[in-house]
Amino acid sequence: MYRDDTFNPMEVIVNHSSALVYVIDLQTYEIIYANNKCKDEFGDIVGNICYKVLQKNEHAPCSFCPMQRSATPSNYEMGTIFEWENKNSINGRTYFFNDRVVEWRDKRKVKIQIGLDITIQKELEEKISKLAYFDTLTNLPNRDSIKISMQQTISKNCEFNSILFIDLDNFKLVNDIKGHDAGDIVLVETKNRIQKCIEQNNTLGRVGGDKFVILAEINCREKNHAMQLAKNLSKKILQKLQKPYIVNDYKFFITASIGIVIFNNEVSSCDELMKFADSAVANAKKEGKNRFCFFDPKLQQTIIEKAKLTDEIRTAIHNEEFVLYYQSQIFFNETPKVIAVEALVRWRHQTKGIISPASFIPLAEESGLIIELGKWILQEAIKQLKLWENDTQKRDWRISVNISIKQFEAEDFIENLQLILDQYRINTSLLRLELTENLLINDIDRALEKLFQLKSMGISISIDDFGTGYSSLAYLKILPIDELKIDQSFVHDIVQNSNDEIITQTIISIGQKFGLDIIAEGVETQEQCDRLLSMGCNLFQGYLFQKPTEVEFI
Repeated sequence: MYRDDTFNPMEVIVNHSSALVYVIDLQTYEIIYANNKCKDEFGDIVGNICYKVLQKNEHAPCSFCPMQRSATPSNYEMGTIFEWENKNSINGRTYFFNDRVVEWRDKRKVKIQIGLDITIQKELEEKISKLAYFDTLTNLPNRDSIKISMQQTISKNCEFNSILFIDLDNFKLVNDIKGHDAGDIVLVETKNRIQKCIEQNNTLGRVGGDKFVILAEINCREKNHAMQLAKNLSKKILQKLQKPYIVNDYKFFITASIGIVIFNNEVSSCDELMKFADSAVANAKKEGKNRFCFFDPKLQQTIIEKAKLTDEIRTAIHNEEFVLYYQSQIFFNETPKVIAVEALVRWRHQTKGIISPASFIPLAEESGLIIELGKWILQEAIKQLKLWENDTQKRDWRISVNISIKQFEAEDFIENLQLILDQYRINTSLLRLELTENLLINDIDRALEKLFQLKSMGISISIDDFGTGYSSLAYLKILPIDELKIDQSFVHDIVQNSNDEIITQTIISIGQKFGLDIIAEGVETQEQCDRLLSMGCNLFQGYLFQKPTEVEFI
C-alpha cells in the first residue's frame, strides 16, 4: 500500500497523540510498548514493571487500578474494558484511563491503556464545586455545604451534637458608615475570630450576609453535657467578637446573637435544624442581643402551628373565605348620625366559624400575605361603595379601610389601587385609607410621595391609633392627612385616668389646630362619649353605637 514498507501510519498517529498509550503484560505487569507521550512524561519505561515506573514509591500492583486489584488479571476475558481516573503521583496530573484486554502478537494477553490528560477539566470542576459549596468572600462552606454536613451528622450519629447560628447585631451600620468593602473586612475578621474559638471537629460556615453557622460534632451521650459545651463555646465567641474592629482607622464595636440547637438522629432534617436555630437567634435578639439562646422545644409546636396557620390563610384567600364586617362611625351634632363605616375583615373558617382579625392579621403581616389580603379588602370595600350608589340612605357614606405598612410600602400599591378604582369608577372622596404613624419610620420621602399621590386621586387619609407610634408635630405640618383617630387605649380609661384624659385632650386640640377630623375609637360607655363630647370630639366609633356586623345588617 505504501512505497516504504517500513512506514507504519498507526505508529505515527499514536506517537503524535497527546494521550498516554502503552501496552502492559497482564501476567508480569511489564510495559511492552509506550508511545512518545509516555516517554516524554516518564522516560524510557519499556521493559519495566508498570507500577514501579508510572507511580512514585509503588512496590506492588496499584490498588487504584481496576485490573491490578485482581489477583489474576490474566484471567480477564478478551475485550474486557475498564474506565477510571487517577492523579499521577510523579507529575501531579490527572488522567482518564480506558483499559482494554486484547491478544498481543505473540499470543500474550495484554491490556492497552490509553490515558487522556483531564487536569484542566478537573481544576475547572473544583472551581465550580467551590463556587457551589463555598462562600467566595471567606472561603468557608456555604449554606448548601453546611446542610450536607448536618444531614450526614444526623444520619450517622445517635449521640448529641450542636449547631450554633451566629447573627451579627447591627452589622448594617458598618456598610452604611464605611461601605461594603469595610463590611467585607469585618466579615473576614469575624470568621478569623470564630475560627480561633472552635475545635477541629467543628465546621464553620457562612450561610449568607452577616450570618455564620458552627456544626459542632461533639458526640455527647448526655444532652446536658452537650448543652454545657455549646454554652461555653458561645461565651467564648461572644467575648471574642466584643473586641473592637479597626477598619480604615475607624473603630467599630460589633456584637452577635447566637441560637443554639442540641440534636441527635431523632431530628428529621437539616432544614428543621436551621429553622429551630433561626428561632433561637430571634429570641436572643428579642432579649437584647449580644447573648445566646437555646432553642426551646416548646417553640417547635408554635412554629409548626404558625406554619400551618400561614398555609390556611393562603388557602382562605384563594377560596374567598374572608368577609368584610362594617362598624358605623357616628357624627354628633344635635342627634347622632351615621356618616361613615370602617371595613373590618373577618375569617369565615370552614370549621371554626368567624375568626377575629387578632388571630390572623399579625401572622398575615409577618408572612407577607397581608399584601394579597389587603388588596382583596380594598377591592371589596370599593365594590361596596359602588353598590351603595343606588341606596338613598347610604350613598353618601364613606368607607374607611385599614392599610398595613407592608401593603403601603409595596412598589405596586398605588398602581393596584388605581386599577381597582378604574374598574368600579366610584366617587373617590368616599374612600378613606387608615394608616399608622409608623409608616414614616422607614422612608419618609417615599411615604410622602405616595400620600400625595393618594390625595391627587381624591382619596382622604386618616392616621390610625394616633399617639401610640411615631407621633410628631413636625410631620403633621407636612402630611396631607384629613383625620386623626384617637386610639382606644386612651379612650378606655378616659373617665378614671387623668393621664389618658390629658393625652386625649391634647390630640383633640392638635387636630383642631390643624383643621383635621378627630374620631375616637373604642367608645363603649355613655360616660366615655360624654367626656369626649365635652373635650370637643364629635366623631365616634365603638360598641356603644354598633358592633362590627355584616353589610346587610348595617
